[in-house]
This record gives sequence, structure tokens and C-alpha cells, in this order.
Amino acid sequence: MQTTDMNERTPVTRRRARLISYGAILGIVVLAVLWFITQRGRSPKPSSSATPSSMGGMMMAPVSAAPNDATGSTGDPQVDLAADDLKKAQIRTVKVGKGVTTTKLRVPGIVKPDEYREVHVTSLVGGIVKQVPVVLGDHVRRGQPLAVIFSNELAEAETQYLSTVAELDAEHKKLVRTQNLVLLGAASKQEEEEVAAMHATHEAHVRAALERLKLLGASDHQIAALKQAEQIDPNFSVPAPITGVVLSRSTNLGLVVNPAQELFTVADLSTVWVMASLSEKDFAAVSVGSTASVTAPAYPGRVWKGRVKYIRPQVDPATRTAQARIEVSNPSENLRIEMYVDVDFTSDGAVGLVVPEAAVQAIGDRQVVFLPIKDNEGSFVLRQVRLGPSANGYYPVLEGLRPNDEVVTDGSFILKAEAVRQHPGFR
Repeated sequence: MQTTDMNERTPVTRRRARLISYGAILGIVVLAVLWFITQRGRSPKPSSSATPSSMGGMMMAPVSAAPNDATGSTGDPQVDLAADDLKKAQIRTVKVGKGVTTTKLRVPGIVKPDEYREVHVTSLVGGIVKQVPVVLGDHVRRGQPLAVIFSNELAEAETQYLSTVAELDAEHKKLVRTQNLVLLGAASKQEEEEVAAMHATHEAHVRAALERLKLLGASDHQIAALKQAEQIDPNFSVPAPITGVVLSRSTNLGLVVNPAQELFTVADLSTVWVMASLSEKDFAAVSVGSTASVTAPAYPGRVWKGRVKYIRPQVDPATRTAQARIEVSNPSENLRIEMYVDVDFTSDGAVGLVVPEAAVQAIGDRQVVFLPIKDNEGSFVLRQVRLGPSANGYYPVLEGLRPNDEVVTDGSFILKAEAVRQHPGFR
């Protein structure tokens, strides 16, 4: 009976022993894994400066916390160039200096006629159009006939003038006879005065008729030719008021016109206006008197010079722009009305730090320069800078550089390429 109990307990004891063994082994494995992870976290990581570039051994690493003699920076990336690659790159540097900062601005513009040299032509008399000797685009000279109008009004004014002249002539003869009779004692002084007064009245009538003819546009030559009724000319010639180009014509043969109706538009295009659209942010860069250069896609390489004569005080609420008026000489009339042009403004600013354009490279949306590290040939610091608009080969420095900082000009593109390759996170 005892033997049977012992036989039944033996398998249970064995199972317990195996479970204990498995638990011990699992604990040992867990401890080993934890120890391995701890030791790996304590091991030093390799420096990025130890990773050579595939481009000739050029390397880049963060600058150490100690200030750099050449740049005074503590956090700018560093580019290291091997001796052979440094020789191939032909690096050249210049020192950052001061200069007069120049602001350049380009805005769109539209050519307009000079409104002070544009005339809307009307007739001084009403009537029927008999002749229109000019067409659109014709060049006309001042006084040249643009149209001939048959006018009853002009004929009536000429008839009235001839009538008053005839009456004055008769009164003049009467006055002479009366004066002679007074001398002979055959007429009284009172009669002479009455005739003289009537003579003066007819003189006033003649002057009034003459002024009316002039107001209706009759020329001195035309008035002088009026001697008798057969010489009355009802045809009125509409003269060109200025020398220029016919821009519009709204009359034809047989049209009945009146003095309020516009017949032609004549403009002198030897000078035109260029209306440039200035954004609100550019108001400070342009003022009355600023010089402007006008270029047109139709004439590559051609430049027209002008000055800002007026800036509209109102801002267009839809476009948020104000119109600047530039007067431009246009003797050959190559600038045509409503032509689109580009307008460049240049203005000198204050004296400040400037850096050559060749020293500036763009990485993403950043502008950067490279500064050589003192006493460490082949090492350069990548410095992000903030610059103004370029002009005359230089950028005005707003932030990032100090006077006498040395920057790379020739070879800066090679340094940029390697910086992008070795430090893509800078983009």
C-alpha cells in the first residue's frame, strides 16, 4: 500500500521540478536581455563628422560649443573639405564691407496717352457733315481740317455780319454829310450828335456780329473774304487742335452733328504715361521723382527712361494697389496705347553692410553663405542670413553677418552641393 502511494507521487514531483527549471531559465534570459540593452545604451555613438562623403572626402558636422574665431557662431553646421578637393574648388573669399544699399523693384504697367496732350474734338457749330478727310491712325498737324460741316447757323451769322457792316457804312456816310452841313450852318449841332450816336450804335452791332463769327470758329481769312452776300460760305471746317494721331473717329458723311457731340480724339504720343501698379508693401520704395526704367516684351533690350510725376492718393480696394504715373518720352511711338510693360524702380538707401551675390546660395527657402574657419584650412561654417533685394551685384545684409566677416564667393556652389548632400535636414 505504501509502495503504491510512492509510485503515484513520483510524476507530480517531476513536473514540479521541470516547471522550476523552466522558470529559472526564463529569468536568466530576461536578465541577459536587460543587461545587453543597458550596455548598448551606454556605448558612445559614432560622430557624423567621421562619416566621409562620397564627393571627394568632404564632410560636415555641427560646430563645437566653443566659439569659432572666424564666425563667432556656436550652432552653425560645418563643412570640411579635403586638401585635394579644396584645391579643385578654387575657393576665393572676400570680406563683408559697407556700401550704399540700393533698392530695386519691378512692377507691371500699362501705357496710356498723356491726358494733358489728348484732345476730344467737337464742332463749334451744328450741321450736316459733308467731308471727313482723315481716318483712324492718321498723323495730323495743328489746323489741318478733320471734317467739313454745312451749317445754317454759320450762314446766318455771316449774313448778319454783312448786314451790320452795310448799315454802319450808311450811317458813316450820313454822319459825314451832317458834319459838312453843320459847318455850312445848314444843320444844327443837335442833329450832328443824334447822327453820331446812331453811328456808334451800328459800330457796336458790327463788333458783336464779328465776335459771334469768331466764336463759331470763322477764321480771320474767312471773315476778311466776306464782302457781299454772294461770298457767304456755310461750310465750317473742323481743325485739328494739336499735332498728333487720330485715336478715334465717330462721324461720317451725312451725319447731323451738334456742338456737344464728340467727333474725333487726337493725341500727341511723343510723350506717354505709364501707369504702374504699386502694392501697399512697396509704397515706401517709390516716391514722386523716383527714376524708372520701362521695358516691353515686344522690344527685347530696349529701355525707356522716365520719372514718377504723380502717385494716386487712393488705393484700389479690389487690388490693394495705387497707380504711379510715369512720363516717358516716345518720339518713335513704339510704346502703343494699352501695351503691357514692366517698370523697374531703383532708389538708393542708407549705408549698410553688403555681400556679393556670388557669395549667397539658396538651400530650400533659406539664403546662406559660407565662412572659412580661422586656422583650420578646408573647414567652413554654413551661415543662414537674411538679406534685402539684390542690386548692382550685391545684397544688403539685414541679419547674420558682421563687418569684416570673410565669406566664400568662388566655390560657394560646390560647398552648397555638399551641404545639401551631407545635411539634408538643413533644408
